[in-house]
Amino acid sequence: MRVLVVATNATRPELAAEVRSGRHQRVDYLELAERFGTTHIDYNQIKAHRLLGNVEQLLRMDLRQARYVADHARRGGYDLVLSLSERVGIPLARMLDRRIRHMVIFHHGMSPLKLRMISALGLSRRWDVIAAISQAEAAGMRAALRLDADRVVALHTPVDTDFYQPSAAGSSGREAWIQSLGLSYRDYPTLIRAMRRLPEIPCQLRVGSSWVMQRSDHAHEVLPANVGLEPFVHPAELRRCYAESRFIIVPIRATTQWSAGCTSVQAAQAMGKPVIATRMPGLSEYLVAGETGLLVDQGDDYAMAAAIEQLWNDPAATVRMGRRAREWVQAHHSLDHWLDRVEHMIAALPGSPPKPVLPQVA
Repeated sequence: MRVLVVATNATRPELAAEVRSGRHQRVDYLELAERFGTTHIDYNQIKAHRLLGNVEQLLRMDLRQARYVADHARRGGYDLVLSLSERVGIPLARMLDRRIRHMVIFHHGMSPLKLRMISALGLSRRWDVIAAISQAEAAGMRAALRLDADRVVALHTPVDTDFYQPSAAGSSGREAWIQSLGLSYRDYPTLIRAMRRLPEIPCQLRVGSSWVMQRSDHAHEVLPANVGLEPFVHPAELRRCYAESRFIIVPIRATTQWSAGCTSVQAAQAMGKPVIATRMPGLSEYLVAGETGLLVDQGDDYAMAAAIEQLWNDPAATVRMGRRAREWVQAHHSLDHWLDRVEHMIAALPGSPPKPVLPQVA
């Protein structure tokens, strides 16, 4: 089966060299293209157009890329298109030749606007498989779109556990603070209020993202003396930041983006750090409460302060929890496990040619 992989970002020219040198984690769409012996399409193939680009950003739909992919897939004789985001997957559902199969990964599957659009346009019939990034979102999409279990499946976001591992960080050995990282849907005001109750515990905020350009609402808060604001950094440096933190906090706003923050949760656990995260239907699946981290209710700065104080004052338990976090992520959410799962899902599609059995080496 010829598979075309579609990524919704631009690939930097130096990325492959950084991955080879160990300065950047392996990238899912590049690994998929290698696994299937195929190519990928990203934003680099799309010609710049300011007006259309602004429209696409407003709609959060990659219309030009969808048209490019539809034409490329038809001319190239591809059997299946794998869209790594609904940004391209939704418009492509209308444009792709119906003889070409289509699998799409949804990162914001519980968006009421997207669900209404899918239902109104009958788009769900145009996808062979919808992969939501949590069990909760898969169940929610099945109910909302009235689809069978085999049409909407869970595919948790993975982490490169070879890159994010304690021995690769090159840290100074200090664990003098706690840290919160990321930007997408972060609830930094709740964390800042919690830290005001814990003036003896230092906390660093690294507010930034490789994926979103929005501003964070931390800008409206007056930071207490024990909270520092640091710039977002390259993954090689970010790995050291994880290593030099006792544990990581991922506070999330209450929205329909149920798994927001999952990438930070995964990377922290891969680095052997427990996580305190907001209890959300999707994000809660990315840690084992009480074993690899702690969950607190959204907006509850009292509960967040109590969880932070609990871990800070019990270093031995924090180390044990972090060790368990590393083991759990390696066993269930590594990038290699994810690649195997995607390959299995595609091979299991009705009518797919069986995967060849390699001869045993004596």
